[in-house]
Amino acid sequence: MRRNEVKINAKGLSNPGPRMMVESVLAEQECKTLRVVVTSEEAVKDLEEYFDTLGATIEVDQIGEEIHMLVDLPVLGDELP
Repeated sequence: MRRNEVKINAKGLSNPGPRMMVESVLAEQECKTLRVVVTSEEAVKDLEEYFDTLGATIEVDQIGEEIHMLVDLPVLGDELP
């Protein structure tokens, strides 16, 4: 795990659950790096689309049944899309 990385465990959630968890975390705290753990390709696709709108860099790794999305966020203003 990277320093100052915020981990979001969204395993087993169907869409739009993982994205809603991410949006909630980003609304509550400022963070530069996220690790989102999901278990479905649908969640990965939905989150990739969302993070693309934020201009984030995304790295995806499969670890067993878990899919880890390591996300580097740009410095954001006060408003998220």
